[in-house]
Amino acid sequence: MGCLAAAALSIFVVAPAPAYDAWAWLLWGREVAGGALHTAEGPAFKPLPVAVCALLSAFGDAAALLWVIVARTGALLAVVLAFRLGWRLMGEALGAGGAGRSPLVGGLLAAAGVALCGSFLGYAAEGVVTGWLVALGLAGLEAWRAGRPRAALACAVACCLLHVEAWPFAAAFGLFAWLRRPSDRPLLAVAAIAVPALWIVPEWIGSGDPLRSGARARIPNPGQPALADVPALASLEQSARLLLWPLWIGIAALALAAWRPSPGGGLPPRAWSALGEGLGGAAALAAIGTAWVLLVALMAQFGGFSGEPRYATPGVALIAIAAAVGLASGIAAISRRAFGRAWIAAAVLGSALLVAGIARLDQLSAVPAAQAHQWRLANDLSEAVEAAGGRDAVLSCGIPYVGPLRGPLLAHRLDVAKEVVEPDLPPRPPAVVFRSPRRAGARVTPAARPVFRQIAVVGDWQVARACRVRKP
Repeated sequence: MGCLAAAALSIFVVAPAPAYDAWAWLLWGREVAGGALHTAEGPAFKPLPVAVCALLSAFGDAAALLWVIVARTGALLAVVLAFRLGWRLMGEALGAGGAGRSPLVGGLLAAAGVALCGSFLGYAAEGVVTGWLVALGLAGLEAWRAGRPRAALACAVACCLLHVEAWPFAAAFGLFAWLRRPSDRPLLAVAAIAVPALWIVPEWIGSGDPLRSGARARIPNPGQPALADVPALASLEQSARLLLWPLWIGIAALALAAWRPSPGGGLPPRAWSALGEGLGGAAALAAIGTAWVLLVALMAQFGGFSGEPRYATPGVALIAIAAAVGLASGIAAISRRAFGRAWIAAAVLGSALLVAGIARLDQLSAVPAAQAHQWRLANDLSEAVEAAGGRDAVLSCGIPYVGPLRGPLLAHRLDVAKEVVEPDLPPRPPAVVFRSPRRAGARVTPAARPVFRQIAVVGDWQVARACRVRKP
């Protein structure tokens, strides 16, 4: 409830403008609520976001704002759960190694590592589901550690309904649970059937092609790793940049804790051994995160998927939590032999993290202005449609054209299927053209030929039309 309240308050600081994918989910959710579904055009279909948007459609135009609040709630919850997990893993490490007393530092570093993982906060601002994917993954880990396997299964299923990258990990968990908990086998069987069905059947109904989402996901945007000479390497390189660079020291600390040094150097072997046992949970978390990042890279290399950082962010977030615990535990372990020097090391590393965090926040400083621009576009578009004579007049004139990445927005405003709107091809009459800069300061698109007559300017939108010639 605290995360929900904070997310609701955040809309007064950063405008709640949904991104391209989120507008498509809102459109499809409204269609589902009305008993129809048209997915032939647009991004990949995601079952859980569309289901939530179908519920939110009851609130009319407020659904877009509410969806962004829901998405931001997930991101905040992920940061809170990262703190909790970092706290507990740090406590295990300190309890095993006997170094230090407070796991607070591990929790704080883990929370900061997730919040500042690449564009994690930017995705949350736009209503992308990355935050919920991380939150549900961490909640599933917490549930399993607390001896609540059915809650963990529910979280795994929810993750699978957000991103297909979660499928191999959920399958491994399901196989383990199948062997260890025979009483849960009926639930596991239902989940194994329901997850692919909820992806395939709606897409089959909506587009006639049950595999359309997979084909759409293999059309990368310009500059994505899939278009590089070696997509896997490009994906790994971009994923590595998501992690705050001082946390790489924590990764080294995890590796060092697993090593048994010879007597006489650094910490006594017994202390290293105990610390290594305590960091086993963090090392396992890092392994899961690494496997996720490698899966995204391999999908880009051999499957033609984009491999972009957005899909690797959940894995890097897990690595960030593990690295934070390794970093904090390493400093605590050093304090047993060199208390004074440990404080110096802690100050240096803390300063490095602060500098890295400020640099990452500086990169995110453009998000509020970008969101404000997108929010103005979304709000002004309704007035632009009215200035063109209203929905019926626009549709009777011809094809509605709009610039790239704004198709779902216009389709949502006109309450039509996505394929009715043309976002990519140059406008040709008969048509109504809605032109605007996709980003603040960018050129207005799409370009309209002289045959189109401008009829209105509403905010950043320019409306031009060349309608059908009606026979008397």
